[in-house]
Amino acid sequence: MKVRYYIFILSILLVTFLVCCSDNLYLDIPEPDDKIVIDGWIDQGQYAKVLLTRNSPFFSSIDSASLRELVLTRAKVMLSDGEKEEVLVLRKNDDYFPPYIYEGNEIRGDTAKIYTITAEYGGKSAWANTTIPPRVNLDTLYFKLLPDEDSLGEIYIEFTDPPEVKNYYRLLTKVSGEDKRYYSSMVMGFDDIFFSGQKFGFSLSRGKASLLSSQGNDYFKLGDTVSIKFCTIDKVLYDFWNSFQGEAINVGNPFAASLSGIKSNIQGDGLGVWGGYGTRLYTLILK
Repeated sequence: MKVRYYIFILSILLVTFLVCCSDNLYLDIPEPDDKIVIDGWIDQGQYAKVLLTRNSPFFSSIDSASLRELVLTRAKVMLSDGEKEEVLVLRKNDDYFPPYIYEGNEIRGDTAKIYTITAEYGGKSAWANTTIPPRVNLDTLYFKLLPDEDSLGEIYIEFTDPPEVKNYYRLLTKVSGEDKRYYSSMVMGFDDIFFSGQKFGFSLSRGKASLLSSQGNDYFKLGDTVSIKFCTIDKVLYDFWNSFQGEAINVGNPFAASLSGIKSNIQGDGLGVWGGYGTRLYTLILK
């Protein structure tokens, strides 16, 4: 029996060696189905904004030229709040890349409504619903230097979580004169599982343009003027950002890669996310 066992192990090792050393290994990976990729949101009191692209093969090259080719500039994007409907207008906006975004002109975000976005392109259609939860105020907001630092530090926030209801949150920051738009904090979405109905606080590092980027400073500095976007979100949006963060952190790590995938709320021929935000904006001069 031992002889047979060793022969079996040697056979497995030999096959593995031959496969790994082969110069003619070919993987026949099928092309993905064409999808409309939606990255859209509506803030309380603001008009909807939607970035629209199409998907691309997993192993395709990604650069500025290829990203521009993915943007959909001839799509029809419609928004409904259950009472009114409007067609969003495509505008050029250099704060985003690719620099094209569909924007609303009539329907502003509010609570107690369901907002439905629909995108149509090339005979395909994708849609999603979202809501805007009631806003929550920050109680405390100040800047604190790091130990042994004379200019770099973190912003500290504190707020009271509304009792008797499940709440979900998202935080973004923008440094005036440096950031073109709001960028997510390190934690892209969090809930009140450990502080429901209580006052809760934590330090906030500077958001990055991309989770995959190692460049840039993780901290704020004296003299910065920082806008803080404190948002309430629903569970569907929380699930998306939580799964998105998990995939982004684990990308390229075969020992930690997630098998659950990103929890998109887009239906039909689409991917991505459509979300509503109960937004409070604050400005803090760091001194």
